[in-house]
Amino acid sequence: MSALDPKQQGFVDQAIRRQQVFLYLSGVGVLIGLILLVLAGIRALGDEAASGTFIMGILVLLNARQNLRQHKYAKALRDAGVGSVELEASDDR
Repeated sequence: MSALDPKQQGFVDQAIRRQQVFLYLSGVGVLIGLILLVLAGIRALGDEAASGTFIMGILVLLNARQNLRQHKYAKALRDAGVGSVELEASDDR
């Protein structure tokens, strides 16, 4: 018997299903964030305003970190057996 009510169980199941999406979003966010930081560096060397680009790069990297954290939480929930979602064998890495 689960200690979670149906709404909480639905939330956990949805997080487990989206585990790989969180990892993908994290990787894309890191790539885009680094590109923005390099662009800010290039702009700073060329005497252009680079502060906005730099701030956007930092914010994108922070969002990527949060997506990675969500991936880890979803994996921990799946490994703990809290969710009622049955993933296919090909998704289980």
